[in-house]
Amino acid sequence: MTTDLDGTPVDLDRAQQAGDGTRWLWTFDHTDAGEPLMLRLDAEGQPALPLSVVYRDHGPLTPVPQPTTAAMYRQVLEAV
Repeated sequence: MTTDLDGTPVDLDRAQQAGDGTRWLWTFDHTDAGEPLMLRLDAEGQPALPLSVVYRDHGPLTPVPQPTTAAMYRQVLEAV
């Protein structure tokens, strides 16, 4: 699922890294206003925060790089 934050798309299906180096993951829940709730991956016991709060307090979000799988390599090679 992708959501829009200040005109920037955020891919909620991937872990996100904030500007301060913290990593966040969508909990699959939303606030009453419909905003995605994010959970900090390196801090157990902390409550989930709305996406806008994470962005405001921790900086812009970028997707955490995913490792390349054998299936991805196969798909590229078969497309040639």
